[in-house]
Amino acid sequence: MITSEEALRKLTIGDPAYCRAVMAAEPGDPNDHLDARSVALLRLGASIRAGSGGPMLQQRVGDALDAGLTFDEIVASLTVLAPTVGIERVVAIAPDLARALGYDIDAALERLDDAPTPVIQPR
Repeated sequence: MITSEEALRKLTIGDPAYCRAVMAAEPGDPNDHLDARSVALLRLGASIRAGSGGPMLQQRVGDALDAGLTFDEIVASLTVLAPTVGIERVVAIAPDLARALGYDIDAALERLDDAPTPVIQPR
């Protein structure tokens, strides 16, 4: 088990063997100081930041759900990221995240379009 200081040194110099080990590591490895939920949230956040939609986002959402995160927690992670990654990124990835969660966002928006427009009475 290496120390955090050793890990930083190896990453700083791009130690090939260590970098390969990092890329192959799974949550719960001895050097992993984070629980599966934290790992899933971090990976989901990184995917959102990178703008990874499609299969990558689907995988990250699946991992998050498998780690015990709820639909609400995953959606909350998107809104929490907005000040850091920018609202534009959040707006762009929201439909992909909805689909990855199994939420039919297109149908939900169509229902809104079909709803009668409320009449606002002046005061």
